[in-house]
Amino acid sequence: MTKIRPSDDFLDQPYWRHLAQGALQLNHCDHCSAFRHPPGPVCPKCRTIGDSWARVSGRATLHSFTRVLHPVHPILAELTPYVITLVDLEEGPRLVSGIPQGLDVVLKVGMPLQCKVVRFDERYALPYFLPVEQDRS
Repeated sequence: MTKIRPSDDFLDQPYWRHLAQGALQLNHCDHCSAFRHPPGPVCPKCRTIGDSWARVSGRATLHSFTRVLHPVHPILAELTPYVITLVDLEEGPRLVSGIPQGLDVVLKVGMPLQCKVVRFDERYALPYFLPVEQDRS
C-alpha cells in the first residue's frame, strides 16, 4: 500500500469518491460539455458556471513519462524507482498518473493507454494508465 495519500477530508471530494467506487469521473461543463481537470467552478473553454461529474472512457494517449530513480522524500525511498506518466485523455484533459509498483511495462510516447483504477482501501484509489496491449489484469 502506498504510504502517501490525500487527507481523509480531501478524499471526500467527488474526484476521489468516484475513484474509490472504481470509476474515473471528471468535472464536466453543463453548458458546452467540456471535461476539465482539476475541477473548478468556471469552464475554461466557454467561461460559464455550472458543472457536474461524468464518467470518462479511460482511453488515453501517453504524452510523456519519466522513471524516478532518486526519492524526492525519504518516505519514498523504498518505492524507488517508480514511473510517473502524463496522459492525454480521449475526452481532452491531461492527467498525471503512474505505473503500479512492480509492474514492468514498455512505454512509448504516443501509445494508447487504458485506465485501471486500483483501490488501496475503502476510501482511496488511484487511476493508472496501462498500455492497451498489456492491460490484461
